[in-house]
Amino acid sequence: MIDRRRTSGAQGEFGHAVPVRPAVGDGSARIPDRCPRGHHLRISGAGSGWSHFYDLPDVTCRVCAALGDTATWCLLDPTRQPAAEAAPERGLTLVRFPPARRAGIGRIELQLNGQTVGEVSLAACGPCRRAVLTGIRVDDVPVNYRRLGYGRVLVAAALARAPAARYRWSTTALRDTVEARAFWAAVGFPGTVGHPTYCSDMTSREPKPFRD
Repeated sequence: MIDRRRTSGAQGEFGHAVPVRPAVGDGSARIPDRCPRGHHLRISGAGSGWSHFYDLPDVTCRVCAALGDTATWCLLDPTRQPAAEAAPERGLTLVRFPPARRAGIGRIELQLNGQTVGEVSLAACGPCRRAVLTGIRVDDVPVNYRRLGYGRVLVAAALARAPAARYRWSTTALRDTVEARAFWAAVGFPGTVGHPTYCSDMTSREPKPFRD
């Protein structure tokens, strides 16, 4: 059993939290064309390494580093979502919790060293090709993990469960705040925001067989 007191990174022994972005695949294929600030990495130059804080690969934009901006971010594959019993106890990882029935509400947690730091909940119906994002949160107590890209990763994880090419996506009603609008505008959600479109299976009270 890992002693989380020694692996939490609270003393800085494993570095510190940096922004995270979703990226599918392995190795250099995951490195994007641009950094989060928009610099083209082929021109700005980029370095790659490993974050021991997250147990994830990281990328550094050399122009951002020269300007004194936040230059390094980590890459997390949103398609990798182990079940709770198979989730690693170290690093930053997505963990899936399937719904109890077909078209029911399941959730995906973002865990850091085995502790939940955010989650997204969703309902998806394969036969109807409908998917509804029913909730998303990133913790800010006792540690503020917001504005690090965790929410963006969670949305990407939800979309990985029901690809937008095959599912019609929507979200439940959202708080009408500037922060909420800014988040959804930046994420580029491929569906209707704030107006859920449920199918009959989602609203039915009859249990239906579920296959994860």
